[in-house]
Amino acid sequence: MTRPRLLFAGLAALVAALFLASLLTGPAGVGPGESLAALFGGGDDLLGLVMRELRLPRAILGLLVGAALGMAGAVLQGFLRNPLAEPGLIGTSASAALG
Repeated sequence: MTRPRLLFAGLAALVAALFLASLLTGPAGVGPGESLAALFGGGDDLLGLVMRELRLPRAILGLLVGAALGMAGAVLQGFLRNPLAEPGLIGTSASAALG
């Protein structure tokens, strides 16, 4: 495997592990086995509801928002042809602060 492919595979595995950790952690003292069982239809109905209606959408949206922000940064840097471009360069930060 070439170095970029190995790096991409490692980063994908890290994202998958963090996604799973996001699903399995919460304020309630529930173990990972119970959480996974509830996510896939077994176990407690209330815990299944929490997993499918709260934790899973939160984790998916976190993944999508992170990807969108990364892509927006890459587009900004490509559009300005400046690898150090940041939102303050074109006034985006000031516009966001204004309202």
